[in-house]
Amino acid sequence: MHVSDGRISLVRGRRKMILGLRDVISVPFAIHEWDQFFDTIEGKEIDGSTVLDFSEPALHRYRKRGLSFYAPSLAEDDSMEAYTAAYHPQPGDVVWDVGANAGMTSYFLAQMVGPAGKVYAFEPDDTNFEFLRRNIEMHQLTNVTPVKAALSDKSGSANFCMDGTMSAGLSDTLSYALAENSKMVETVSLRDACERFGSFPNYVKLDIEGAELGVIASSIQFLKEHPIHLSIESNHIVNGAFTSGPLERLFTDAGYRAWSSDKYGQLFTWAEPK
Repeated sequence: MHVSDGRISLVRGRRKMILGLRDVISVPFAIHEWDQFFDTIEGKEIDGSTVLDFSEPALHRYRKRGLSFYAPSLAEDDSMEAYTAAYHPQPGDVVWDVGANAGMTSYFLAQMVGPAGKVYAFEPDDTNFEFLRRNIEMHQLTNVTPVKAALSDKSGSANFCMDGTMSAGLSDTLSYALAENSKMVETVSLRDACERFGSFPNYVKLDIEGAELGVIASSIQFLKEHPIHLSIESNHIVNGAFTSGPLERLFTDAGYRAWSSDKYGQLFTWAEPK
């Protein structure tokens, strides 16, 4: 690893990844998912090396998918296999992409639910939301509605670490939130969001940097009344432990079947009504 000129260069063999300094928190993740990034995203051949440059906003092509998406910094990893391991959204479904980042996951969910379905893409970060809208427009996703709010345990407002990366999140759940990046954002509870949209989701994908515990804990009764399939990235540490274990216990209290696995490179938790 080398740091110079406001950029972080990671080199392994003939592969090089370049990140901006704001993505320093993502360095361990980039290293852990090293092969996946290079296997799925087209790099540039420079002086005999394959280079992935995420130091500036750019359009990146996913070679296995044959699709391109704009990213403000580190490009999104393709985790669709994990997100749909327990439930595959069906045509006509209403689904939520919570923590949508720049919208790659929203794109694939939109294809699954088709024109009769609906995707609500939650992204409170200013920069990420701009790129989410850009990707929605580029791919003409008429069944995707961007929502500039954070799903939380209650509706109102809260401090959000606004850094334009995949690690952006509610400041109270982040151990690395910087005060200079903090900004008040709208928060909305699961129940209140359903009332706002006038529908209940068939499926919810959550990647909200530890805030998932508050969302689920505050929604136990609601989940009992309204069965929902959920897929959650639970590779987040809260109070010294990954959120996967506490999530499984919360879902059990709601009468759901829940399980977790790191089969897909990091921890995911799935929950389904019994």
